[in-house]
Amino acid sequence: MFKERFLLYMLALIFLFQAGIFSFALYKCSTYSPNEVSKVCPEIGERYDNTFNVAIATVLALLTGNALKE
Repeated sequence: MFKERFLLYMLALIFLFQAGIFSFALYKCSTYSPNEVSKVCPEIGERYDNTFNVAIATVLALLTGNALKE
């Protein structure tokens, strides 16, 4: 039970951390002029999506693997 709870907390922390990083990145990108944004912040949404998907997949794989083990 402890492992499942820990992994669920990790999943929640990933959500919070990723939301915080994405919000900060959007804030910083909004400080540049429209011409500079594409140079400074290229494809920020795609990078965020890739990182988020990998983190979620890792935690869910650990959670599923732990459930199958028992």
